[in-house]
Amino acid sequence: MIFAWIAGGLALILFWMFFVEPNWPRLRRIKITGQKKLHKPITILHLSDIHFTKNEGSKRAFFQQLSMLNPDLIFLTGDIIDNNDGIDTAARVISGLRARYGTFLVLGNHDYYDYQMMDNIRYHVGLGKMSIHRNNVSRFVAEMKRVGVHVLVNESMRLEVHGTPVLIGGTDDPVTQKIDFERALHNLSPETLNILLIHHLDGLLKLSHHGVNLVFAGHTHGGQIRIPFLGPIVCETKLPRKYVAGLHTYHGMTVFVSRGMGSGRSIFPRLACRPEAIFFEVLP
Repeated sequence: MIFAWIAGGLALILFWMFFVEPNWPRLRRIKITGQKKLHKPITILHLSDIHFTKNEGSKRAFFQQLSMLNPDLIFLTGDIIDNNDGIDTAARVISGLRARYGTFLVLGNHDYYDYQMMDNIRYHVGLGKMSIHRNNVSRFVAEMKRVGVHVLVNESMRLEVHGTPVLIGGTDDPVTQKIDFERALHNLSPETLNILLIHHLDGLLKLSHHGVNLVFAGHTHGGQIRIPFLGPIVCETKLPRKYVAGLHTYHGMTVFVSRGMGSGRSIFPRLACRPEAIFFEVLP
């Protein structure tokens, strides 16, 4: 009898991991304080690791909810598509999101590569970060630009948000081994609010700049499978374990790592790690 209860419990957990939690996104609201360069508060919608394929699936209603937020800025920190089929889906969905001062995107490893099952296994056991199956990243970037997204690949953009000068810099993904912080942050100034977008926070291990105020990242999916009271089984970061998700400080910078909105086609279960979009209010 006890084995039947155990088997039933395991079946329920597996059902939850594969069919419920991956399709149950949440909108989190977080305040970031102490940004003294601000003249007025600014709002930011942060999306990461959506892993679009042919359609947005069960998250369609959630994206409709996000389209009503109208933040000042939208940040997309990589892995927006999972394969080439996701390019048109991404363009359609992201074109429905509105930000007063613009939408900004950096690329992730899945934007470059269509990871098959064996690719993912090799990736997660450390045998190789790249796949022989490449996505049409040029077409993806072109479609993003067509719908008004600013794609930042080792480059930056200056703008004024509610009277505050803001620099938004974005890097290439670490998997390309072409991160160039000198180019991405060459307009950095002590008078501006300096924001860095990067797909994988591990890239900060090569950052020598001091003067970045805010960093937004993704990639880790928050560990994706988290054991209650113990945390994630896999962290996907060389940084201390806490940086797998959430709001932290790193060398004087305020950093946020998203748990992501998708999971990918091959490795998609989630446990105690719901997909998320984050609406930030950044305050002086």
